Amino acid sequence: MPELSSGAIVPVSRSARAVLDHIDLADPQFFADPGHHRVFRYLRDHDPVHWNPDGVEPGFWSVTRYEDCLAVQKDGVTFSSAGTNTLGQQRWTGDEGSGRMLTHTDGPRHTELRQLVNRAFTPRAIAKLEPYLRSIIRQSLDEALEQGECDFVDTVALLPVASIAALLGVPREDWTLLLRLTTAAFGSADQDVQTSPSARASAAQAHAQLLLYCQELMNQRRRNPCDDIVTRLVEAQDTGLLDEEDAMLFFDLLLLGGNETTRHGAVGALLALMEDPEQWQRLREDRTLLTTAVGEVLRYVSPSKHVLRRAERDVELHGRQIKAGQDVAIWHFSANRDARVFSDADTFDIAREHNPHLALGSGPHYCLGASLAGMELRLFLDELSERVGSATLVEPPARLASTVISGFKTLRVRLLPS
Repeated sequence: MPELSSGAIVPVSRSARAVLDHIDLADPQFFADPGHHRVFRYLRDHDPVHWNPDGVEPGFWSVTRYEDCLAVQKDGVTFSSAGTNTLGQQRWTGDEGSGRMLTHTDGPRHTELRQLVNRAFTPRAIAKLEPYLRSIIRQSLDEALEQGECDFVDTVALLPVASIAALLGVPREDWTLLLRLTTAAFGSADQDVQTSPSARASAAQAHAQLLLYCQELMNQRRRNPCDDIVTRLVEAQDTGLLDEEDAMLFFDLLLLGGNETTRHGAVGALLALMEDPEQWQRLREDRTLLTTAVGEVLRYVSPSKHVLRRAERDVELHGRQIKAGQDVAIWHFSANRDARVFSDADTFDIAREHNPHLALGSGPHYCLGASLAGMELRLFLDELSERVGSATLVEPPARLASTVISGFKTLRVRLLPS
């Protein structure tokens, strides 16, 4: 296993430990308050391998420092992806994707699944979408400017849906439906986005509808093949690489992953720029900063909070004994604020050059859609800086109660043109 970080651990005071003992990192409501960043800063300094006892979910370990997160995620032999991939209700009920989906496999099977769709996500392939996506961003921003006041979560909602839908082969008239279902599937822990009385029922219902939608779309592609990912999923069934359920789970994964990162990244970017207008002005004056600005948005906002791994053998980290079979949460957003790696880690700096953020993962599970997410955010920042002169909050932002996504339910703003 790679060598883990050797930074000194400051002893934990009795009073601080008492406070920490009352915090459940599996509770989605804990993350609705931006103060959770202070808790993770404390964990990085005092308890970098932290045991979260049984509570909302079965107990699990958390790694919060950059080097530890990087090492654990790269070591697929000691820490397996084949179990449940994130915290959530599926840890009680079982995860149907375990050992089957791209995110839930390691080794040769993971490589095989990744190669199935790799060519759709190459920089050359996604570059073809740029004019189309830029037009959608322009239209969305112009409509928001015309309204004057808007919920920016709604303004940027269709950007990622449009791009992943184009790659999958989803027709335009179904985008709104899929946006609603992906929001419910990923944000089901937040009562405001639930479509059923309970989080578990809401997530299950949304996923079931997505799978049924995919099944119907695959039936259409069997009759009329196209140059899209759904057609490749059908072909993979014909060759025996996937069965029908595997193909539907793959569709579900791509749609969810392609939607959430960019949408919440764009909203978080606007909020960060509003909080530091000097950064916004720098971007307006120097568009060569777009590349570093995209990296900084991903680091600072960290739309994906964590991934989960299962220990395959007993291992010791920072003096903690992790037993085989126990789950380990890799908190990306905490790693991205680690002062051991990032200078002024809590500062949003669009010109940051040393920025090896983990927002898109690392190792074999590095985000398949990294190039697509980067292009979407680059186009968004470019058009935002060109078209919007200023933005002010109408009311405080409402953050999503989620252990998985660093996102927003609402961000009501007043926009003025350049």
